[in-house]
Amino acid sequence: MPIRNACFISYRHGQHELMGRFVEQLYEALASELEAVTDLRIYLDKSRLQGGDLYNPALARSLCESACMIMIFTQTYFSQEHRYCAREFAAMCELERKRMTAGAEHGLIIPVVLRRFEALPRSISSKRQVYRFEKYTVSGRRLILNRHFDADIQKMARYIADRVQELRADAIDCTDFRLPDDNDVTELISDMESRSAAFPGRERSL
Repeated sequence: MPIRNACFISYRHGQHELMGRFVEQLYEALASELEAVTDLRIYLDKSRLQGGDLYNPALARSLCESACMIMIFTQTYFSQEHRYCAREFAAMCELERKRMTAGAEHGLIIPVVLRRFEALPRSISSKRQVYRFEKYTVSGRRLILNRHFDADIQKMARYIADRVQELRADAIDCTDFRLPDDNDVTELISDMESRSAAFPGRERSL
């Protein structure tokens, strides 16, 4: 089945301004860059911005039909109480494994750290290019107008466009694709929490 989305944005909804504004502004800035290199869109579940936790089959299929996934990381991404992000992460890890087995050569999960890089599990930060946006603030300039983040947005867009090209012949059938259930990610969440806690003072420059 052909790839229909350049990328899928995975994030925890927030009750306040920080997460909502960041997600919308990252979408805006990245979509602007991607428009020059691919006709495919970014998939963003905007209902989550209003606080929705429910998942539906159409959303799962959209993840499957995406070339890659941007995970917007905060310390609550792998949450015991709200597990949909962990389910998305686990599902994309499985899709990544299948696509790499079929010939893809690069990772398909792009970590974007909004807060607490030191809490990002080492199993993620040691294997993937991490983009750090901790300097983003609600009172600052919009991402699309903020030169501090230009290079990272452009680099991310190029990487996503390359993955779109790489997966043009993807043969995975997404018709009946489903995410793992809440119970299926219990071990993943516990593992991510323990890996995060194991490096409380970790710092890294990218």
